[in-house]
Amino acid sequence: MRYLLYFLIGGTVTTAVTYLASHSRGLLAAFVSNLPVASLCTFLLIYFDTGQEAVLSYAKGLIIMLLPWLFYISCVIFLTPRISFFSSLVLGLSLFILIAGYMVLKNGIA
Repeated sequence: MRYLLYFLIGGTVTTAVTYLASHSRGLLAAFVSNLPVASLCTFLLIYFDTGQEAVLSYAKGLIIMLLPWLFYISCVIFLTPRISFFSSLVLGLSLFILIAGYMVLKNGIA
């Protein structure tokens, strides 16, 4: 039952962001997608499922993965006008995976 709740929360946020972005409301869509609703819900669900230590571990992981995400989003922003949306998306995601993978291996997280 709780996984249905997780699915509904994620689906609702994704639907709202997609709707707003498809109606040329990019800034509002970005605002909604960056609201800490997802992380807040995730923090609460992790806390009630496994406790405080797991929440702290997850929060630290979010900070660590911020750098690869910034590279990913930068690729999409700067390369889309130059090489196409799908190419910039693939390159950005590839860069994210490489940097995140390196950071995971370096920190011994895996």
